[in-house]
Amino acid sequence: MSFLPLAQQAVSRVLSQVNGSPVLIRPRRSIGGLFPDVVVEEQHEDSLEITEHPVEQGADISDHAFLKAGLVTIRAGVSDSSAGGGDKPSVEFYEKLLELQKKREPFDLVTGKRLHKNMLLKDLTVVTDATSENILMFTAQCREIIVVKTQVTSVPPRKNHASPGQTGATEDKGQKQPRPRQSILRGGLGR
Repeated sequence: MSFLPLAQQAVSRVLSQVNGSPVLIRPRRSIGGLFPDVVVEEQHEDSLEITEHPVEQGADISDHAFLKAGLVTIRAGVSDSSAGGGDKPSVEFYEKLLELQKKREPFDLVTGKRLHKNMLLKDLTVVTDATSENILMFTAQCREIIVVKTQVTSVPPRKNHASPGQTGATEDKGQKQPRPRQSILRGGLGR
C-alpha cells in the first residue's frame, strides 16, 4: 500500500476540520517572485508538434512527435492603493517586470493551475488611459525555454575506421589551389 494516499487523506481531514469549514491552501500567483494584486486571466498553451512527411501515394505519414515550449499569457494588475506599497506601487511593479525581462534569466511562474519552470518574459503590454492612471494593468506573455545539456565526444583516429572518408573525423589538409579546367571545345577531343 502506498503512503501517499494515506498522507493525502490525513491532511484532508485536518484541513477540513479547521474552524469547522474546509480550508484551501494554494500557492500565491507570482511572476518570477513578483506578486500582482489581482490576476484577471491566465491562458496556458501547451502544444504537441506532430511531424508529417508526404509519401508517393496516400496520406502524409507521421513518425515523430515532440512537445513545444509552453506559453502562458497573464492579465493582471497592481493598484497604487495597495497595502504596504510605496508612493507608486504600480510604477515600482512595472519597473521590476521590465528588469525581469531585461535580465533574460529563467524564472518560476506560479499560476492557479500549476508551477511553470524555466520561463522568460517574452512580451509585456501595458495600456494607461484616464481611467487607469493610478493602476498598472498589464498583459505578460511568458514562454518556457527548453534547456539541454551538451557534451563533447572524440572520434577515434581515421586509421581505425573501415571507411575513414565516410565515418572519420575531418582533417586539415592545408590550402588547396584550384586547377584550371580544360575545355573540350578548346582542347579538342584528346588529339
